[in-house]
Amino acid sequence: MDRESTGGTPTRLPRPSAPAGPAGDLPRGAAGPLGPSAVTVLQRAAGNAATTRAVAAGSGRRPPGADLTVQRAENDDAGGGASGGTAEAKSIAEGEVKSVGPGGTITYPSVTSCLAITVYLRDGGKVGGHASLFKASGGMYSDQILPEIKAQVGKSRVERIDVSGAISSWNPAYLKTAIENSNPAPEQKNDPDGIRNVVSGILGRQAKKVSVQETRDGTLTR
Repeated sequence: MDRESTGGTPTRLPRPSAPAGPAGDLPRGAAGPLGPSAVTVLQRAAGNAATTRAVAAGSGRRPPGADLTVQRAENDDAGGGASGGTAEAKSIAEGEVKSVGPGGTITYPSVTSCLAITVYLRDGGKVGGHASLFKASGGMYSDQILPEIKAQVGKSRVERIDVSGAISSWNPAYLKTAIENSNPAPEQKNDPDGIRNVVSGILGRQAKKVSVQETRDGTLTR
């Protein structure tokens, strides 16, 4: 910054006034600690670092958690508040079993000759397994899917169970003994009731809780 001199002493330039902002910005000249709404405005306008500095300057002390990388404003209706969060979304490939919490979403990609088995829990969570006719690289055998689902469900209360996919390409026996380990392997047959009974039996749930449906090839979301 260039400065003009008077008698060898630098003259301080006047501080420019704060630019006018849109409605809802912080009031000029406000004193004292900044409230949650003011913190939210700063956070959205200049990021978490600016929020930390502004709160510290307004309160005259280091705000709790100022060393945290992320500062979240309280009561932020836009989703940035402490109570905000995004529901889980997981993709389950062939031979995998995964779970999501309440409100979560499970995606089963490329369900062609496979079965997508989804257990809906009473608390809103889900446990899903993607059973393939033949073992996928790095995945589990078809007869390992249901025991793993049962282990992840544990003692959680079950609302219902959905089995979707290439029902007509399966034999219920494949869920108990994988094709690769069968000698000879049972022939494929369309037996939705048989699949329902095997699923309910291995998971230890009533058959009436299990729905079985043939679906078109593609991605399934549950």
